[in-house]
Amino acid sequence: MKNIIIIGPSRVGKSTLSSILCEKYNLNYISGDSIRNAFINIYPFLGYTPKNTIERIEFCKFINWLIKENNAHLKRDIYYVIDSADISLDNAIQIFDDAIIIGVGCKDITIQDMIEKMKKNDTKLEWTYGYSDDDLYSVAKETITNSKELYKKCLNSNVFYFDTSIDRYKTYEEILKYIENEILEKN
Repeated sequence: MKNIIIIGPSRVGKSTLSSILCEKYNLNYISGDSIRNAFINIYPFLGYTPKNTIERIEFCKFINWLIKENNAHLKRDIYYVIDSADISLDNAIQIFDDAIIIGVGCKDITIQDMIEKMKKNDTKLEWTYGYSDDDLYSVAKETITNSKELYKKCLNSNVFYFDTSIDRYKTYEEILKYIENEILEKN
């Protein structure tokens, strides 16, 4: 097995995918968002924000160090799914050298359709729950823009990108097949 790094903008299904992968492959989970929020709230002097964390390679180094330390203490390999909107593709490639890296986004959707998807699927646990239409518009626009940028970067870096714009669960099945092929080919 390998660690699986899922990167992409907010609200594209990274956490749902992570949950599916953890259950299917008995993997452990690390939320990049939770680590970022801990840095912001506990160590404000470090200067982390929701906007600048993606640029900071030490964020990836911290997660990678945490994984290696856990394995050293347990004296065995434990594998993780790490999902984050705060990991850039370049940093993921540089730091997570022996991991399956997957880009996920929603580039093939309109802003209005993205808003409707968020409204339909929002629960009280979602950070956008209760957002106004104007706020959801901003989130959807940023998500689509960032998805298009990630798609281009994935193409240029030979990293697989999966689009969850249309049928998220069908896309998850494609991702599972991709991961199984990656695991079989590398072993």
